[in-house]
Amino acid sequence: MPGEEHTVKGGGQLLAFKYSPQPGTWMSLGNDNSWFVYNSEQHDWNGPFGPEFLKTWLAQFSANARKRLVLIPNGMEQMGFYVHDAMEILKIPPPMTPPAEKSAWYDRYSSAPDSLAEPAPVQSRSSAPAAEAAEVNSEYGEFTCPICWFKFDRGDAMNIAIHSSLRGDPMLGDEAMQRFHATRFNDRGQALDAMGLATSDLACPHCRRKLPPGFLDLPHHIFSIVGAPSSGKSYYLSVLIKILQSTLFQNFGITFRDADPSENVILTQMKTQLFSSSSPEDAFLAKTDLEGALYETLPRQGRKVRLPKPFIFKLSHPSTPDNGFSMVFYDNAGEHFEPTRNSADSPGAQHIAVASGIFFLFDPLHNTEFRAMMKGVTDPQIKTHRIDQQDVILAETEVRIKSLLGLDSRQRVSTPLAVMVGKYDTWSSLLGDEPLLPVIQDGTVRLDNIRANSTRVRTLMVRICPSIVANAEAISSNVCYFAVSPLGSSPVEFLDRDGTPRIGPDPKQLNPRHVEAPTLWVLAQATPEMIPSTPAN
Repeated sequence: MPGEEHTVKGGGQLLAFKYSPQPGTWMSLGNDNSWFVYNSEQHDWNGPFGPEFLKTWLAQFSANARKRLVLIPNGMEQMGFYVHDAMEILKIPPPMTPPAEKSAWYDRYSSAPDSLAEPAPVQSRSSAPAAEAAEVNSEYGEFTCPICWFKFDRGDAMNIAIHSSLRGDPMLGDEAMQRFHATRFNDRGQALDAMGLATSDLACPHCRRKLPPGFLDLPHHIFSIVGAPSSGKSYYLSVLIKILQSTLFQNFGITFRDADPSENVILTQMKTQLFSSSSPEDAFLAKTDLEGALYETLPRQGRKVRLPKPFIFKLSHPSTPDNGFSMVFYDNAGEHFEPTRNSADSPGAQHIAVASGIFFLFDPLHNTEFRAMMKGVTDPQIKTHRIDQQDVILAETEVRIKSLLGLDSRQRVSTPLAVMVGKYDTWSSLLGDEPLLPVIQDGTVRLDNIRANSTRVRTLMVRICPSIVANAEAISSNVCYFAVSPLGSSPVEFLDRDGTPRIGPDPKQLNPRHVEAPTLWVLAQATPEMIPSTPAN
């Protein structure tokens, strides 16, 4: 159509097309090789700039600020080029890389060059805008918040005030310290709050929850454990953390430690309670409650919701410190995975959509078909009869992942999905007398052995619970099956201090089996530079 414009990058060239009734005039405008710059956030134009001044002018912008700029060739009015597409061709210098603490200030004030000389004053507590976090795009960014699972860039992270007079955040309430984007820094590059005190604590710009120390320094991998209520997720997670600490160091020289001990204290207490108790009553872990201590109320998409607290651990190797990363776990209440719980007010299990690995814990003692085949099993859990909807939970997991990622119902994700058939000590005879192959040999993860073990477990599951296999393989193209036993022995019955009948582990008989195998399988794929492995056959 007359006046229609198009731009194309191809063959090492930037090409501009326009349907113009006066081609000669339009071509003469383009011959001077000058440019305008359009700021999509402020909706203003700058220029015209000659080629050399354009490069000088763009050099002062950070990578985050450059995302808002469009380069418009002289003669064009509607279409241009993104800076990152034109950098190599126009020989634009790379973006400045200020210290992490300063990048928030640069990104907020570098969109208008004049403002670099006059930083805006620090906002007072009465004028801090409640909707500030909504300005940050939640779908794109270098980092994923481990609490609300929205994305953000380094420059969008907020600082947390230190001075006692700066208490009261418009989104978190009167008792929370203010969150702010820093505009002043000391000589060490530390952000200063409104009262001039240095602060190093950062917060997510969306939910405003404090981020773990060093969060911006390491890549993060979220590990989502899915399972029905009372399937044993808390026991599994407590045992897994205990075993990973020794297994990773003994076999790979990898240090596995708390990223934030104060935030991991609940999981640490659970692990200590299980392994240091002298009686089943002391080792008993209460069921995770939807409103319990493992959850906290935070703002998300304009409403206050209950979100699970993350447990974050750092992994590093002394010889390759640059390859370090963090693992994030959650102890979700099983009810959060049920179909009726996936509302905007209860998004507590949405981490499955951004996970590096999904771990589905299947409880065979919940399943009628499995129970019928367990002859002579004395586990007290087999006496209790519960409605088995584990296949429904897997189906709901598929719906949530595809909905959150905008996938067609026929598409599958490539995220590793480990189907863990728990309480292996009660049904090991169903796999036959031959033991499972070792997962670790000579300091490497044997992916061939993992696949061989998976084939045996899958064959059994197809025979007994085909719906679990069908639902799992509808979610991911990368599914593996594991036999695991976090406790390694049947729990016992006892009366708690109130005289209530309970079923809990006997700490004297703990003997975990194959608990770490699913995690090693995922780590070998997510971080091959840290976890060496042999190829799967």
